[in-house]
This record gives sequence, structure tokens and C-alpha cells, in this order.
Amino acid sequence: MTGISLNLPEDLSNSLTDLSNTNGQTVRYLAMDVLRDYIEHERALTAQIELAVQEADEGKFATNDQVASMRARRWSQNAEVSVRSAGATVLMERRS
Repeated sequence: MTGISLNLPEDLSNSLTDLSNTNGQTVRYLAMDVLRDYIEHERALTAQIELAVQEADEGKFATNDQVASMRARRWSQNAEVSVRSAGATVLMERRS
């Protein structure tokens, strides 16, 4: 294993220590876990971007109807989440 040294801002260091104490993991483990997740996320995102650029270079674009359909689904999902969130807020207020 290769070692690295990081100088963290105090607030980040404190947050990492607090999280470590809360969940019983070492600071070292948490730092490696976060870095591993970040690297995997960035790799996946980069692959998606590269595929999108390749498809664009090949002239593959969504039609206006496809974009409108995607937007409609997204707006519908967002509206459902907002309604559920509002309902949860009302339930919480009633229990208080």
C-alpha cells in the first residue's frame, strides 16, 4: 500500500473524526472509502461523457419529442417527490 499525507482544513478534519467516532470506523478507513467512491464516480462520469461525445460526433442526438418526453417524466417525478415531502412535513407537524 502506498502512503500519502494530507493537510486537511480543521473543519473537515473535525467532521471526519466525528464521523469516525459515530460509526466506529477509523479515520483512515473512512478517508480511503470516500476516495474509492469518488474515484469510481469520476470514472463512471468520464465514461458517460466520452460516450456522449462519441455519439454526438456520430450525429446521434435525441429528437425534440424524446427530449420533451424526458422532461415530462422528470417533472412528473419531481412533482410526486414534492407532494410526498409536503405530506411528510404535514404528518410530522401533526405528531408534534
